[in-house]
Amino acid sequence: MKIGSSFDNIIKVKKNETSFKAIPEFPTYLPDFIGKIGKAAGEYISMPEQKLFLATSAVMLQPLMDLKYADKDKKNDAAIKSASKAIAGGLTGVSIRAAFLKITSKYIGFNKHNKLNKHFFPDNARQMRIESEALAERRMIQYQRTLGTLFAIIFMIIFSNSKIDVPLTSDIQDLITGMVKENKSFAKSTFDVTINRGKKIKNWFKKRRDFVVNVANNIKRIINIIKNGDDTDIGSKGDK
Repeated sequence: MKIGSSFDNIIKVKKNETSFKAIPEFPTYLPDFIGKIGKAAGEYISMPEQKLFLATSAVMLQPLMDLKYADKDKKNDAAIKSASKAIAGGLTGVSIRAAFLKITSKYIGFNKHNKLNKHFFPDNARQMRIESEALAERRMIQYQRTLGTLFAIIFMIIFSNSKIDVPLTSDIQDLITGMVKENKSFAKSTFDVTINRGKKIKNWFKKRRDFVVNVANNIKRIINIIKNGDDTDIGSKGDK
């Protein structure tokens, strides 16, 4: 079943009116102004903007809390680590969410012809458009945003949290540590972090290369055993 077919459960056409069951009314115990604020935030503030707001709040508040409540000899390190995690999480979270929202907006919707739209276009969207074109367009935008956010979360869980967030947090922590503890300029600290990251990347590729070379040598050794009936490699014979 396509993800788009989930629209079947939230769209009901009755007496020429389109009803969306998936959008619940605000609970009666909430004051009206809170409901209005929540509705406005959901309609006008995108997921990247929400993530940016949360990341900014974390950068401003978490280091202060660490400086106040962490152990005396660990306060600075804890504050730097908290700030680094918040900055890295904000950068990746905002950029990845924005990228996937852009993708779903570009490739999913009415009059779009591609494989992504074929698999994820809502089944009842065209019927909904017949009933109310303006409402259908508005709901399609909401659907694009929801689907883009879902793709972004899956991507972050599977890939970016370990492959992007962790090394980026480490680099930002080294950058801040260099400026705060070692009194380096921003340019100098950035240069040192870049050089260090370059060495790590080089070592990563070197390890993979060594692994491939080792596998190739073992394959050659096995072939040599099959041909010659012993495990003496060709190079050794030449030396003798």
